[in-house]
Amino acid sequence: MRKFLFVFVAMIAMSLFTVKSYAQLDDQQYNYVTMDLRGILTLTMTTNPQVDFVFSTIQEYQNGITRFNAVQLEVDATMAWDLYVYANSDAWIQVDQYSTNGNPWLPAEILQMNSSITSAAPQNMNGFTSLRGLGNSEAGGGPTVETQFLAGEVGTALGESFAPGTAAANPDSHRFRLDMRLTPEIPATFNTALVAAGVDPIGPDVHGAGPDDVEFAAAGYYYLEVVYTLVEDL
Repeated sequence: MRKFLFVFVAMIAMSLFTVKSYAQLDDQQYNYVTMDLRGILTLTMTTNPQVDFVFSTIQEYQNGITRFNAVQLEVDATMAWDLYVYANSDAWIQVDQYSTNGNPWLPAEILQMNSSITSAAPQNMNGFTSLRGLGNSEAGGGPTVETQFLAGEVGTALGESFAPGTAAANPDSHRFRLDMRLTPEIPATFNTALVAAGVDPIGPDVHGAGPDDVEFAAAGYYYLEVVYTLVEDL
């Protein structure tokens, strides 16, 4: 009888355990996690945006003036990118005229630039190269094969862009040091730069057909706006 009662109690206990296991409740709630990855392209100029060239001696006219590390640029990007440069006009803008003797029309190409990072683009700044004016660079509506690239080039094939990254972590590819050079010579025709660029040093004719009467630069204060453009790989 005792054995029977023990077995009976054990069966009841098992039954209660089984019922309890199937009586568990369950409830669920859901939330949706979203991620918005914004593309970032940041171009930072870490140097003074104004670069001054003052020619006040014969030696400076003859030998020219070079500003090493005149411009330093840093790129931070989360996507493949290109960097190009051009003058925002075809010629320098004369602000002050010191003399009426000479030609005030000076092509943008008299400014030569050299980049610390080599570019594989057809037009580049590898070594001192004349900066192309707005017309010659064809960059007014966006870069073309005639535009001078500091990094990347027109096209999206392998090797035609620079990789994402920061300037701090990638100083050899995302940090640019640009040298600038102007060499007027005597008289101030800037022939060294213009001959290398294939540009007529006299400039456009201001007296009709035929060569200009004045073939050297007029004394004065001039400026040229240089544009550096960082874009997503084109």
